[in-house]
Amino acid sequence: MDGNSGYKEYVAGLMAGIAIVITGHPFDTVKVKLQKHNTEARGIKYKNGLHCAARILKTEGVKGLYRGATSSFIGMAFESSLVFGIYSQTKLLLQGGPDGGKPQPQAIVPSAAFGGAIISFILCPSELVKDASSGS
Repeated sequence: MDGNSGYKEYVAGLMAGIAIVITGHPFDTVKVKLQKHNTEARGIKYKNGLHCAARILKTEGVKGLYRGATSSFIGMAFESSLVFGIYSQTKLLLQGGPDGGKPQPQAIVPSAAFGGAIISFILCPSELVKDASSGS
């Protein structure tokens, strides 16, 4: 790894965050629709997850599965980018630089913990604000 490659982990994290939303958001959309519409008061609108997904695709198209995904794309891209970058930079620091050889558990575990701890200071307040605004 050369001295200018620090940005690569941030870019990889950004791409991972986007991939997470591309693959996961449709499942969240179906889950929310099932929770919202399949209540005792409203009756059963969807038989199961596949029925729900098929109805969304039929009535709204693929766009319907990604409704409201913009904030998820931004949030997950930012979060994953930071975690990947912080983890990588901390691991390099603990191993003594890019020539530290094969990653060692004594560098991997604290690096992952540090990356998680840093991102939690960003995510926890935003989750609290989100929960407070949604009335949960």
